[in-house]
Amino acid sequence: MYKFLIPLSLIFLLAACGEEAPDVTEESQTEVTAPEGELDPTAPEQAENAEFVSFEELASGTIEEGSGVSVQGTVEELADDIAFPSFIIVNGENRIYIRNMAETPVEVGDSITADGIFEGSADEDMPMISASIIEKPE
Repeated sequence: MYKFLIPLSLIFLLAACGEEAPDVTEESQTEVTAPEGELDPTAPEQAENAEFVSFEELASGTIEEGSGVSVQGTVEELADDIAFPSFIIVNGENRIYIRNMAETPVEVGDSITADGIFEGSADEDMPMISASIIEKPE
């Protein structure tokens, strides 16, 4: 009797666990946009007219928050961010925190140019940019 019940119960258990997850449709996904009149850091066209700024200008606070900026530097450290990949770039002794809105793959030691929106200060009073265009020279 047990020889019959054990395989039968295993079949029922495996059959119950085999249900597939429902497919995600386009309608259930939410699109996030910036409020009217503000720059959208996820839109590359917002960063196309970015002005090149120095690390010193960002660190001193002379650049207004929400401005389109472009910076060049070397990736020093990859950081964990919940929403987007992020990293820290350096140019001498100054550091800038970059939120990688473009999700462009970068590695420590890469020289990059990041165009995006200046978001003010991040942790440790480090300037933060939400970059929607990240370029690596080839």
